[in-house]
Amino acid sequence: MIKEDYVNFEVAVLLNEKGFDVPEYIVGHIYTENGNIQSVSGVECDGADCIAAPTLNIAMKWLREKHNVHIEILMTNHSMSEKFDIPKYYWVAVDAKTCKWIDESTVYSAKQFDTNEDACNDAIKRCLEKYC
Repeated sequence: MIKEDYVNFEVAVLLNEKGFDVPEYIVGHIYTENGNIQSVSGVECDGADCIAAPTLNIAMKWLREKHNVHIEILMTNHSMSEKFDIPKYYWVAVDAKTCKWIDESTVYSAKQFDTNEDACNDAIKRCLEKYC
């Protein structure tokens, strides 16, 4: 069964600090103050006790629409290690207005990721820290 993937707790906190303003009823899930994720239905959220937990897609769309940062997740058929030929993921950030490259995971830290979702979380985190 395919499930939704939500930003991790660290990214959710950064989104909140940077003004993420998509209502909880659209996001559907929240992180409680202890970092547990839960569905919004039946949960009271006053802002201090919980933080919106958007899907990776909603967070990337918010970055694109509010800050003109478009994130692309790419796959490579080689790793940075010469010993292994294992598919890895990396990300590229592009200015959504000019279509010009602004950052990528392999430049700032030579990072590649085992999953698409890990690459998304890293990209969102980096873009929030650097461009918002």
